[in-house]
Amino acid sequence: MFPLLDVVEQGDVPMGYPTSEFQRRFYSQLRCIAGSRGTGSGHLTHLRVQPDAGPVEIWFDDQHADTGPYPGHPYPVTCTKLDLTYGEYMDALLATRGARGWEFLFAEMELGKPGFHDIVTNLRNMLEVFPRLFPGCDYTPFQERLEARL
Repeated sequence: MFPLLDVVEQGDVPMGYPTSEFQRRFYSQLRCIAGSRGTGSGHLTHLRVQPDAGPVEIWFDDQHADTGPYPGHPYPVTCTKLDLTYGEYMDALLATRGARGWEFLFAEMELGKPGFHDIVTNLRNMLEVFPRLFPGCDYTPFQERLEARL
């Protein structure tokens, strides 16, 4: 997790492999808020900052998966928009303790695809163990989101 002031002050950081002018502009609007530094996981979470746009969007980038649920749309195939505000993202990050793949619970995608088997296994393990470890946290919404995406 990066300090929000550092995120806001990030410049246009070259990233990804844009294949169109739309993707170049899209990547230039992303500001990294979280990543798994030093692990090579290829997982990054970004704020999308657009001039004169509504609420800031949260995007998850998994460089190892073709996660794009946007067939026929111009977004990079590794990027997925999350159905979360910044505050909701922070709450979910705390509740999931950063378990691998939790972000996919907030993306409009089907996790039953073969490429997501390991992520689904990890999420199921998290949802089995965490309620016992952290009884003060309600994991029902996370379980419902997982079931809706299978």
